[in-house]
Amino acid sequence: MFTVSVQLSSINAERLSENLPPKIQFNVNLALPASNPYRRNNKYLIPFTFTVSSMPPVVQIVLKGNAIVITTDKNELEKLKKDIRNKKIPPPIMQAVFTNMLAESILLTRSLGVPPPLPGLPQIQSMQSRDKTGQQPSTVI
Repeated sequence: MFTVSVQLSSINAERLSENLPPKIQFNVNLALPASNPYRRNNKYLIPFTFTVSSMPPVVQIVLKGNAIVITTDKNELEKLKKDIRNKKIPPPIMQAVFTNMLAESILLTRSLGVPPPLPGLPQIQSMQSRDKTGQQPSTVI
């Protein structure tokens, strides 16, 4: 088992427009590895770049840093080295970086006064028909 921590080295967040359109689409991209990963003793440092842009152009965020993967198991280090060489980053590492950087970008958009780049949330729909018990539900998630 390995431990993953995320360390930022660069934060760039910019509000590109003072006016907010009624609908904003976000493009979220994670490049992992962004450059050559390297090993130090029992840990791997895997550089990444996380970008958020919007359409229409309202905000642009670029976060750069390293995913630090620590393990004491030599076999796991060799497997990780092989996976990195084959550009197959293990899903737990991808997930750790993505969730941490998404949280950071949400905080940055809040500071910039822009809606957050959240992934699709469930739609709430009104129900016009009655359910099996004869009750009329008001909403369904």
